[in-house]
Amino acid sequence: MKEYVTLANALTSGSLAAGFFAVLSIFRGEYYLAAGLILAAAILDVLDGAAARRANNGNEAFGTNLDSLADVVSFGAAPALALYMSSLYELPVIGVIACLVFFLCGAWRLARFSTCKNPLYFVGCPIPGAGVLIALLAAIGVHPFVALPVILGLGILMIGTMPFPTLCGLRNREELSEVVEEYRQARNA
Repeated sequence: MKEYVTLANALTSGSLAAGFFAVLSIFRGEYYLAAGLILAAAILDVLDGAAARRANNGNEAFGTNLDSLADVVSFGAAPALALYMSSLYELPVIGVIACLVFFLCGAWRLARFSTCKNPLYFVGCPIPGAGVLIALLAAIGVHPFVALPVILGLGILMIGTMPFPTLCGLRNREELSEVVEEYRQARNA
């Protein structure tokens, strides 16, 4: 296993640990701490990607799989649980269903991620952004009738085909605008 001990995988493991500690914080009712840990996981997620691109050490498959596992915990399970425990518990059946839909859509989005790579855009809403937003809503304790459409909408955006720009895409706006125009034309066809 020592060939897998890299900076990128250590950062990914930190993201996974932050997700685990976020879940523990949720069970203690510490939603602000949980949101902070989920935000820390997002920062580590950005850093692990940068470290992996710099290293390019031939262990991409292991790192990619570890990253997806970390993301499903830190940005899927933890935020969904946080929003349920802070708000959606007031809608017992539909609240659980909505959180499960978000979690499953996140997992499907992660499974699709490696098959739809483009340097300019992500296909569907990236799960880290969706997870951080859900965690913040949990921390502020939004009303369940606000939380419900947001969590379901983000779930749908994650499995949708709408292009979301990467940092590279934001730097190459001309190329990105062509992609967005192709998406619009496909939607209108």
